[in-house]
Amino acid sequence: MKNSSYLILPHGAMIFNGIHSCDVSEVAAKRIQEFPQQLRYDCNELYNSCIKAVKIVAESKPDLIILNTPHGISLTDSIGVYVNGQAKGNAEWNQNWSEFEVDIHLDSNIANLLVEHLRKDGIPTEGISAFSRTEIPLRWGEVIPIWFLKEITKIGVKVVIFSNPIHFVKGLAPVSERVQIGRSIGKFIRNLPHKVLYVVSGDLAHTHKTDCELPLYLPDPRWEIPLPADERVPLDFDIAVENWIKGIPFTQDVFSTPIKSIEEIITTWDVHVAKDAENWLVKATKLKGQALSCGIYGFGILHGLLISEIELGTRFQVNFLCRLAPTYYGMMVAAIVVEK
Repeated sequence: MKNSSYLILPHGAMIFNGIHSCDVSEVAAKRIQEFPQQLRYDCNELYNSCIKAVKIVAESKPDLIILNTPHGISLTDSIGVYVNGQAKGNAEWNQNWSEFEVDIHLDSNIANLLVEHLRKDGIPTEGISAFSRTEIPLRWGEVIPIWFLKEITKIGVKVVIFSNPIHFVKGLAPVSERVQIGRSIGKFIRNLPHKVLYVVSGDLAHTHKTDCELPLYLPDPRWEIPLPADERVPLDFDIAVENWIKGIPFTQDVFSTPIKSIEEIITTWDVHVAKDAENWLVKATKLKGQALSCGIYGFGILHGLLISEIELGTRFQVNFLCRLAPTYYGMMVAAIVVEK
């Protein structure tokens, strides 16, 4: 039996500013000298959680990675599947972190099959080809998760990348629409001969209040990100998503959960947990207008994918590793494997 595994990884470049991650890059070591110590600890927690999450899923020995990105080359109303054979880029953000690079092989054959499959299921999908046979460019939304997967990709494991439609970002696509996409992708994966590692690149609310005054770690003024009318919304959103992946029984009261979650929690997802957990995604989607999360759509797709497996009798072990908001946006790390 081939068992797929799943990851939720953040793509905030500041996580490379952690206490112990500074030895990865001399440039990073210099950059974090001005970074407040508490933020270093938070970023270190996120960095180490990413390392641990990848180790958990690596035990299943995946031979194909499928990555969903909210910040790639996106189309107006269609899922975009990268069909080039190579991809490369760096994690550059505000003229920093460009030293974190990836250069990977894409599986163009499976990418084209995914396009065909989703279309047959009535899901608007297009292939994206850039610059003929050269590498399709990647940025932080793809590079940062893939950088943590380098021990897997360096042995020749290929990657399939797909982007979310622009209307996902600008609108409030219902959870049911995203779950439908996830179910279709789940069916596609089941018909592959591969052990698939499915990765969601996504962050949480982008409207957290922060005491950080360093411009590098604050929203670009050109974005004109509005403050939420209710200052509790960003945390409520993040907690709702955390409770979703943990499979916490649904309730409307979420504000009693700690501001930070750094304790590793292992839970089991079965059909009852999964159906109840979807309520948390519905709640988070209602808050998205003020929370401004790039990850909520990828989480919904993942939910549909997991549901499609659970309904066939699979039980999942969910390893929740951490949820933090070092500055204005929240990040979360989780690894999901088939329960033994």
